[in-house]
Amino acid sequence: MKNKKPYKPRSYLISWNVGLAVFSMMGTIRMASEFFFVLSTRDFKDSVCLAINPTDISALWACLFVVSKVFELVDTLFLILKKKPVIFLHWYHHAIVLVYCWHSAIMLTAASRWFIMMNYAVHSVMYTYYGLTAYGLRFPKLISMSITTLQTVQMIVGVYISCYVALVKWYYHDVCHQSDSNLLFCFGIYLSFAVLFMNFFIKSYLSKGALKKKDT
Repeated sequence: MKNKKPYKPRSYLISWNVGLAVFSMMGTIRMASEFFFVLSTRDFKDSVCLAINPTDISALWACLFVVSKVFELVDTLFLILKKKPVIFLHWYHHAIVLVYCWHSAIMLTAASRWFIMMNYAVHSVMYTYYGLTAYGLRFPKLISMSITTLQTVQMIVGVYISCYVALVKWYYHDVCHQSDSNLLFCFGIYLSFAVLFMNFFIKSYLSKGALKKKDT
């Protein structure tokens, strides 16, 4: 494998990314109706503390979201076939999200309404970008910077929601549909993701090496 030339699965890569982009867009649309209905008819606390109605169509798309995390591991396979470096952020993110999503599904975590909605929306943009670049289109660096910024903001919002739920449960002793174990797990991974994505942003776009590469 080491001495073999990198495999270039261009057509498969395009199809894969376009497929995930379309799936994410459909998930965003399906989750958005329930998400914004809750925000408009209830308060913020209910949006993070009351679980999704299992009879609502958004519950199906929440389940599909969890299952999709298994298939997203194919992203790593493409990197290996192309002999691209699999950085820590990539494999850690895919592995830990897979575990957390299944844990949240079992625990019927209410805050997943936010996490799933954000992830579907960000992935709609991200996989569209990946599909277009796999096709051969090139974009200004501002586009990839914007996508990384969206990912980072997603993680920061995740940290905020975790802190909010902790306040509701442990300070006000109010009802919130998220187990203590899931909450601690959630806070830990979102905090680590926020730090890792900010570090990735700095190294990729703000470091001396990145700025020098931009100038040349």
